[in-house]
Amino acid sequence: MAHKDDVTRVLAACTACGSIYAARQWPDGEIRVIGQESCSCGSTDFELVEDSDDDSEVGPDEG
Repeated sequence: MAHKDDVTRVLAACTACGSIYAARQWPDGEIRVIGQESCSCGSTDFELVEDSDDDSEVGPDEG
């Protein structure tokens, strides 16, 4: 089992329908959604959502 420091919190997208979930990424690359076993569509295959610089243009008082 991985140590707590080895696991990172990420955003993950379902590869079947594109739904986004909070997830944990394990040192071996496995991604598991937090709080459930699968997507609402039934898929258990997720991919990491990459950070986008587009969101950095909105300030804390905007949007």
